[in-house]
Amino acid sequence: MAVLTLTFHIISIIAGTGLQTYFKVPLGADFLAFYTGGVFYLNDTLETIYDLAYLHSGFGQAPEIYFPNQLDFQQQLIGPDLLAHSPFVNPPFAALIYVPFSWLDYVPAYIAWTIFNLLALFIASQIIKSELTWFKNLPSYKVYLGCFLFFPTIACFLYSQATPIVLVLYCLCYRNLRNGNEFSAGFFLGMLAFKPQLAIGLAFVLLIKWRWRSLLGGITSVSLILGYSYLFMPDEMQAFLKISPSLTDFIRSTYYPTWGISSFFGFSVLLFDSLNPAISNILTATLTLGTLSLLLRLWKNTKWLENKTQWDIAMAMTFSWGILISPHLFYYDLMLLLLPISIVVQRIHYIYSKNNQIILWIIVLYISTYLGSQISVAQLEIMKLIKLPEISFQIITPVILYWGYLLYKVVMSPSGTLAETPAKCLPKHET
Repeated sequence: MAVLTLTFHIISIIAGTGLQTYFKVPLGADFLAFYTGGVFYLNDTLETIYDLAYLHSGFGQAPEIYFPNQLDFQQQLIGPDLLAHSPFVNPPFAALIYVPFSWLDYVPAYIAWTIFNLLALFIASQIIKSELTWFKNLPSYKVYLGCFLFFPTIACFLYSQATPIVLVLYCLCYRNLRNGNEFSAGFFLGMLAFKPQLAIGLAFVLLIKWRWRSLLGGITSVSLILGYSYLFMPDEMQAFLKISPSLTDFIRSTYYPTWGISSFFGFSVLLFDSLNPAISNILTATLTLGTLSLLLRLWKNTKWLENKTQWDIAMAMTFSWGILISPHLFYYDLMLLLLPISIVVQRIHYIYSKNNQIILWIIVLYISTYLGSQISVAQLEIMKLIKLPEISFQIITPVILYWGYLLYKVVMSPSGTLAETPAKCLPKHET
């Protein structure tokens, strides 16, 4: 899978022209947006990056949203034949992450960004290795390369995304929570302020369990970030807040690859938006509230770190379902599932003793994250060909939801809430 995908990607770059691949995708894909944000910050024009414009594509069709200043800059950088720009829509303080790379010319910056992300992923894998005993006897390179057996990891590097940074923060938060360092855990979670939607699930759990030290840590880091932003970037923050309500319309636009969004929002939009967007919104809200309700019930019945096996499995479920709440969760962001998958592997003997379907559904999870988005595209094309409303049943979200539900049932089973894992279910060194 990795060799075929990467070989195909390299061929598309070689066969492309200038800084675009054969398929007219800019070199570095989404890194172009990050680079744009960094350059606008260095040029002291970051406020203008959020200027919106509307393209009227035809009678009876909703106008398309785009960012003219970004499009002009990216066409100058990549080439005038760049049609679909890659907009920077993160909060302005996120540009600070990309400034060191924006000092460089585009191609060296792209290479440096790739190396940085490879290093970040290695750090995340080593945090997992050091914390979970199942991985401790494995060489570091095997734990690291094992991450690439999961397709979203490969996709993350094909799109040059920032997900490895989020994964490191997830791993640091999990390790610190597991070891009772709650203020530090919350502080790392708060650093997700540049992608706050990815912190909702875990923050909700910390709130209902009233882990006040974690909440204080999160408030501290968020306050530092926002305090800096409003002190040194007041105009930029106002501009971002002004356009924020329009961002959901942006990812619903016809030229946006909605087929790749693997969240409750993406699932609902693909299924019902062409019929009635109101139905999509209702389904998204229903799935979100239902998930939060189950998380509430789960953690009301799970004592904090009293039974570490139960706590680990509950955390794996929380991370898995928490990301589905995020409106924008492209399939490369599913790389974040590496952490809950690792936790499940750590507790696989116990989980398997309660539900022997778990390994089958890990396999289904791996396959669905590899093929799911392409299946969505195929459905849309077929519906378009036969001139029916373009709807698609996106399989990734239901698979993740059901996989998490299997973990939910294990934790909620009567025997799962009474005692620690039996010794026979654990490796000798952990017993």
